[in-house]
Amino acid sequence: MGSIYYQIAASNIKKNYRFYIPRILTETGLLGCFFILYTLAVDEKLKNCYGGNYLPEIMILGLIVMSILALILMVYTNSFLMKQRKSEFGLYHCLGMEKRHVGRVLFHESFISSIISVAAGSLFGLVMYKACALLVCKLIHSEAVTGFYYIKPQTVFPPIAVFLGIDLITFIINRISISLMKPVDLISSGHKGEREPKVKWPLLIAGVICMGAGYAISISIKSPLSAIELFFVAVLLVIFGTYFLFVSGSIFILKLLKRNERFYYTAKHMPSVSGLLYRMKQNAVGLGSITILATCILVMLSTTVSLYAGMQKTIDMEYTQQCRIELDNIQESGEIYTIPFDVVTDLSYKAADEADLEIRDMINQRYLQVTAVRSGDDIRFEAPGSEADKTGEPVGLLLIGVSNYNALMGQDISLAEDEVAYCPIVFTNDDTDTIKIHGEDYKIKLTIDTFPVSSSFIGIIPVKALVMNDDTLLRINDIQKEVYGFYASSFSNIAAIDFKDRGEAMDKGYAFSDRLEDLIIEYTESQNAVVNPDLDTAWSTRDGIFGLYGTFLFLGMILGIIFIFATALIIYYKQISEGYEDKFRFGIMEKIGMSPSEVKRTIRSQILLVFFLPLIIAGIHVIAASPILLKLLRLLLLADNRLYVICAVIVYIVFAVVYALIYSGTSKTYYNIVK
Repeated sequence: MGSIYYQIAASNIKKNYRFYIPRILTETGLLGCFFILYTLAVDEKLKNCYGGNYLPEIMILGLIVMSILALILMVYTNSFLMKQRKSEFGLYHCLGMEKRHVGRVLFHESFISSIISVAAGSLFGLVMYKACALLVCKLIHSEAVTGFYYIKPQTVFPPIAVFLGIDLITFIINRISISLMKPVDLISSGHKGEREPKVKWPLLIAGVICMGAGYAISISIKSPLSAIELFFVAVLLVIFGTYFLFVSGSIFILKLLKRNERFYYTAKHMPSVSGLLYRMKQNAVGLGSITILATCILVMLSTTVSLYAGMQKTIDMEYTQQCRIELDNIQESGEIYTIPFDVVTDLSYKAADEADLEIRDMINQRYLQVTAVRSGDDIRFEAPGSEADKTGEPVGLLLIGVSNYNALMGQDISLAEDEVAYCPIVFTNDDTDTIKIHGEDYKIKLTIDTFPVSSSFIGIIPVKALVMNDDTLLRINDIQKEVYGFYASSFSNIAAIDFKDRGEAMDKGYAFSDRLEDLIIEYTESQNAVVNPDLDTAWSTRDGIFGLYGTFLFLGMILGIIFIFATALIIYYKQISEGYEDKFRFGIMEKIGMSPSEVKRTIRSQILLVFFLPLIIAGIHVIAASPILLKLLRLLLLADNRLYVICAVIVYIVFAVVYALIYSGTSKTYYNIVK
């Protein structure tokens, strides 16, 4: 008997190749991509490359997203197959096969398609992993890792086990579904009559509220920190709103058109509106899914491409001087040891000479960077955890004494104790003549264009950059120490180095910084001090950013491909569904007097609207999400908002072309069916 079930199953797969080939290709592609992400996550050789330390965490995040998507896609594919074949299973039952026998046929079908998919997917992953690993090395600017060391049971079997588990889940769902249905239900499942859809008012109202709330959060958000907290809330609201409005909002609009007698009762509009009513009833959830997938593709690729493309500008913005050396160092004993600036200068020139680099200038930066909270027009220091600290808006103060400012900038300005010079850097937007700090008013004597030091707060919270009287700066430092205690900020005492040739410094930087660290250690040991030199360099940050952004870009590319594949699959299956239903509609329309050309034009207009509506809505979603996305990108130090806009437009155009090609390719299946 087992061979009979196998023969029936193999015959069924062959006859229903239109349904099974996409299902097998889907699992093959998903398993291959899952293998790639999983192997990248556990690849020790890549992890030890420059920038490769970000790979495990980011790839694991991708695996979680992909596992959820794979389960949803396989269940969706399975439900489509079952919907198309329930009549066939019912016929088997009527011909004498019991439900357990039908279940065995179904098991053999699932087993055959699963084995083919797993074998092809594993082979695809093994073949493509090397190319993907080389691409990752290219993106993170690391040397290529050679060899095929990754082909081992620890990397091959876990992805196979995950997808065999998903296949088992889909089989169990099918088996339960068949066991619960009566033969007459199975036979008639594809031929049930449909009533005209009604507007589901609760869903319509909920959809408007969810969509409005999601858009409002994105548009109204001010702080990047608030963006982190509310981003996923906004995402969930938009997802629910999209589904609710597709299910009920589309029906509501079509009903309004139908009630307009002058519009509806025409040969052009009546068939289209009537047909769309039933199409939207059947396809609302699927179209909502396509919209969400398209939005994910656009958001992921726009953000990751803009971050990667803007890396150099980010580094240039953060490092006006390519190397910064902390002069105040904490010893193992906990005491502060300050390396004299002139000593660090001599050692830096010596290290630069050995590395064949030329220093343009060295400056000694001494400044205070401290957080506060805005309460009305007053910027105050509040005890951590207090009510005022929790409710106030975070603000960063970047303060430098006037004497140090004059030395750094070659200026000769003077400031009284109640006067400041103000530099409008980021997120300030003040039009007042005074600034109040902890209850005291300071008059803005002048506004300066350039500030000699940068703040690590930029992109995270609003920053006030001020030059003030030296005594005033010391007094403010005492206030924040008294309020914050253990959490108080300390003065940064930095030796900043600017090289004559920035490009050459980036190429030879490690030779310089490694040698300078050795020289500083030798000097401090001669002074009976034990310190660990603290160097902040543009080249080390560059490698870290390349590793982070390059890994994000690769993950965005992989997930983007998967989402595009998922979109193509849903569109393909919808084309098949539309084809079988429209074949019946063609006959009815021709019987009521419409010519074949009129029928084809009517159906075509409906199909175009149904399938391209998600692309339009996804574009609207991305526009609405841009404000909150830009806040989040500031946390990742995106230096240019215009770059994101340019990347988003290019990604949308490219995706629209791909989407049109997917529609064009799958529509051939549709027209073959309706003919």
